[in-house]
Order: sequence, then structure tokens, then C-alpha cells
Amino acid sequence: MEHMDYEQNRQSDSGSKKMGIADRFITAMFLPKEYGSLLRLKVGKIISYLILLILLTSLIQYAIPALGAITGLGGLKNIILNEIPDFALEEGKFSFGEKLERKDTNLGVYVLVDTDKEKFTKDDIPDGMMEAVLVSSTNILLYNNVAGIGGMLQEDTFDHYKSVTITNQTIANGVNWIYAILILLFVSMYIGAFIKYLFAALLYSAVMYLLSKTMMMELTFGTVYKIALFAQSVGAIVIAIVYCIGSPLFILTGSAFNMLVTVILMNKALVQMKLENEAL
Repeated sequence: MEHMDYEQNRQSDSGSKKMGIADRFITAMFLPKEYGSLLRLKVGKIISYLILLILLTSLIQYAIPALGAITGLGGLKNIILNEIPDFALEEGKFSFGEKLERKDTNLGVYVLVDTDKEKFTKDDIPDGMMEAVLVSSTNILLYNNVAGIGGMLQEDTFDHYKSVTITNQTIANGVNWIYAILILLFVSMYIGAFIKYLFAALLYSAVMYLLSKTMMMELTFGTVYKIALFAQSVGAIVIAIVYCIGSPLFILTGSAFNMLVTVILMNKALVQMKLENEAL
């Protein structure tokens, strides 16, 4: 049976064929007929491969666009001091350098920051809005229209923060903390991407495991799952690139390509394993 061939021969084959990380990437992305060598890798090498793969895709999808935007505007400190309008929270009063108003009638979202206004009330929220945020010099209103419940309004007043002083300059002075927060955010997104990748492999392997049964192959689910982990590689990189580009059409096309190429690679790997077993 196929799973016995690939699992029991792990010790002998892994000793004779050493696969570097580049070999693993090339095989996973372009050589499905040689997936047998990947399946014989020790668990530690499979995990290290996945760590590097998800790190690569996360850097492409999240880090590169963010760093590009920050660098293009002269760094976070320059953005805070020169790109963002002057703002200040002092002695329980908030001021913002310009009036900011955004209204999306399709989504029912309304945002208004106008510190020339002394105070906002519910009457200042336009009709038909599902969500709204209004900021005056003394208060901030948060409005949500929840189905079955109705409109829910929350208010906070800035006089609660009389002992706090926040300005562009104070934020700029703590720019290192902002960079640290961005790093933590990237780590959390990396972990999320890793979990998403493992879960997607579970879905692919469930479908292809059933397909292997129709091919009269006695593979374990674990073997099919390992194939799915490697087969997603090229699609994951393509998806990261199209998200980096940011075009909705590219993202839709990339998602379709990801699913298609993963299924094709898995199918080719399974067929090759069946042929090898029949030749024994």
C-alpha cells in the first residue's frame, strides 16, 4: 500500500537524499511527481519549510507595502509631524487642524471630525446611517444600528482626560513605540496567516483524500495532508504578490489560481504515487 511505501522507507531515503531548503521550495512549487522525497522529510524539516514559506508570503503581503508607504512619506515621524493635520488633546479639549467628513450611503457609514463644534448629539447623525463616528472639541459619539435592537449610542467626553496631553509632537517623540507596535502587529498577522494556511490544507486534503479513494489508493489522511501543505506553496506566494499589488481584479484572479494550481499539484502527486506503487 502506498502509505506504507512512503512512510516506512523514510529512514533509508532521507539518508541518501539530502534536500536543502531551496530544493524543498523548487520541488513543492514545480515538481509534484517528486513529492515522495518531500513526504520522507522529517517533521522538523517540514515545519522549518512552512515557517520560511509563511514568513516570505507575510513579508510580501504585509511588510513590503507598509514599509514602502512609510518610507515613501519620509518615515513615521515625518508622517506624524507633516502629513497628519495638527491635533491636540489638552486640558480636556480636543482640536484638529481641519474638518474631516466622510459619508458612504451604500454602506451606511458616516464619519465627522469637526472641533469647531462644541458638542455633537444624536440629532447630528444623518438619517439612514448604520454606523457613525462624530468627534467635536468636547466629546466623541459612536453609533451602531443593530438589526433587531435598533440604534445604540455611546458617548465619551474629553474632560475625562484633563491630565493627559497628546499632540503631534508627543506622538512623534514616541515613534519607537509605534514601530514596536507595528512589529507586534506583523507577528500577529504572521501567526494568523500560518493558522489560515494549515486550515486551508485541511480542507484541500479532505477533498483529495476522498478522491484518492476513488483511485483505489490506500493513503493515510496524514500523507494527503502533507501533500496539501507543500502543494499550496506556489499559490500562497502568488496570492501574497497580488495582495501587495492591491488590485481587486488581480486578487480575485489570484485566489482562483491558488485553488486551481493547488488541486492540480496534489492530483499530479497522487497519480505519480499510484503509478509508482503499481510498478512495484
